[in-house]
Amino acid sequence: MNPISAKREDVFVIKDDTSVLGPYKATVTSGSIILWDHMADVEKGDIVSRKLPNGKTEKLFITKSTFYNGLTLTPAHYQLEYSNSPPETKSSSASHTINIHGAQAVQIGDFNTQNVINSIQSVISQIDASDASQQEKSEAKSRLLSFIEHPLVVGLLGAAATAAFAASLS
Repeated sequence: MNPISAKREDVFVIKDDTSVLGPYKATVTSGSIILWDHMADVEKGDIVSRKLPNGKTEKLFITKSTFYNGLTLTPAHYQLEYSNSPPETKSSSASHTINIHGAQAVQIGDFNTQNVINSIQSVISQIDASDASQQEKSEAKSRLLSFIEHPLVVGLLGAAATAAFAASLS
């Protein structure tokens, strides 16, 4: 199909911040869109939306955006490659299978959380082993507990780590 003589339809570009730009004149073919407005704001990750003849709205997920300067017979335009389904997002949580046989002492950390837990438990042990008075030890542990229970620290370490520290401070 000659894209210059192909049917042009109105499409809209939906940005990451949900703003909607357009309408722009475009030619939609299988796997690509030619956006005929050289001033359009469109990039990989955007969504192109168009009305279908049955009244439904189709969303096309942009996987590549290339701008072409005009030639003698072809005006400046964007050529967009798209997918009909949204890109997969990588999961932030990892799943691990761990099999242990015949072990007496096993310690498994969650990224750096285990190191932080060990460090704070070491501080607690050192407080308990110090020559300070019982009142000073209690005050030091109380201040450590306040630090551990702060919302920012809970957010960084996780509620499970905070609960473990709080239990060991009591």
